[in-house]
Amino acid sequence: MNKKLCLAIAIVAGAALFAFGGDDDVAALRAKGQVAVDALHQRVADDPSVEPLLDRVCAQKDCRASRLFWYTDLAEAKAAARATGRPILALYMLGRLDEELSCANSRFFRTLLYSDPSISSILRDQYVVYWHSVRDVPRVTIELGDGRVIRQTITGNSVHYLLSEDGSVLDALPGLTSPATFREQLQLWANLHRSLSGTRGEERGNALRAYHLSRYYTLSSVAWQLLPVGVETPKAKRQKRLSAQDASRLAMTKSAGEAVMMRQLEPGAALRIVPAERWIALGEERAGDVVFSPESIALIRSKSEKSVDVEALLQNLRRTVASDAVFNDVDLHRRIHQWFADGAVTDLDSLNERVYRELFLTPSDDPWMGLKPPTIFTAIAQ
Repeated sequence: MNKKLCLAIAIVAGAALFAFGGDDDVAALRAKGQVAVDALHQRVADDPSVEPLLDRVCAQKDCRASRLFWYTDLAEAKAAARATGRPILALYMLGRLDEELSCANSRFFRTLLYSDPSISSILRDQYVVYWHSVRDVPRVTIELGDGRVIRQTITGNSVHYLLSEDGSVLDALPGLTSPATFREQLQLWANLHRSLSGTRGEERGNALRAYHLSRYYTLSSVAWQLLPVGVETPKAKRQKRLSAQDASRLAMTKSAGEAVMMRQLEPGAALRIVPAERWIALGEERAGDVVFSPESIALIRSKSEKSVDVEALLQNLRRTVASDAVFNDVDLHRRIHQWFADGAVTDLDSLNERVYRELFLTPSDDPWMGLKPPTIFTAIAQ
């Protein structure tokens, strides 16, 4: 069946679905994959009321900007990867990518990264994309008493994994980064996947470890150039149980102005604290390197109040994204490279558990995600 015929079928199917809109019809369109997404995307330009349907078929909120078809079943994603010979970009997150109030970083991914045509085209043409909800994202509602309500998520983080066709994990990119860095990472990962093609067993393991060791030393060199030697924190003073506030401080875009921690600037190094002022300064220095596409800026404007100074908002966003990009690369991603180089990564599930426990500070065995410290009394009946 040629591409034009597939597109025509998808357009007809999309028109029928818009008339009915049932879950079975959405499933039928999702079975057509990217073809159905492309057809519905064309219709949205003339009829914006189709946009909710497009989001359901894409399995992503704001799909109008990205035009990406996301798998939500790993077995289906692996089957598509085997059929196309492509790697899998797997997003692990809190909440759901098809809901407005997913965790903060996944919202930034949709707004700043996936909406960028130079990024979304790479994802469509070179990857199979899949997302997985690790757990629900905590949400808060603030009622101001006069009808005004603020709804927001708190804590939570996201990570992108590079998977081979069989689901083996090859690398991980934690947290938010700039569009340019994310684009470069996607190209680097595509090259890594190609270089590993046809390798097996010990040969594949050695090649993967060599890649991670090289990346580890590259990022370690960058860390020493950018960051001053911090203040050593005695192990005796380290908290046994981490709070949601600790986790939130790991992302400048979510928690601008707060101190973040830099760990293990070299193997076995003690925990050191990088002053918040240094992260703010790095954001200022590198804000000019953070460039948002016109499409991303349009999406940002659509999500901002009309009274907001969008230019000031964008400049502040550039600074915090720049800080996040440096931190996530030279600390979090560098540590993941070390885990791979040490042979400590065995499978996706155990790696994800370690990422959320050690890097994001939100372990799965804490049902309250640091939001309810056991020794704090609130005077509210539990």
